[in-house]
Amino acid sequence: MLIGTVPPFLLKAADNPEGVDGQAFEATAGRLPALVADLGLVSVEGGPHNICWTHHEEVDQAPPEFLAA
Repeated sequence: MLIGTVPPFLLKAADNPEGVDGQAFEATAGRLPALVADLGLVSVEGGPHNICWTHHEEVDQAPPEFLAA
């Protein structure tokens, strides 16, 4: 990682049955850490498609924790 850069970060609902194009989490976002260097992937258990509405505590907490690490 370059000095002064921030690695990519993805916050995803782990239980979204639709996923992307009908794919489950493991077939979509779950594959990304192997493909994207330094990816910070946080999965929110029990979250539907719009986790910002239903799991706002986790959504608010995850980015600062990622940036602090």
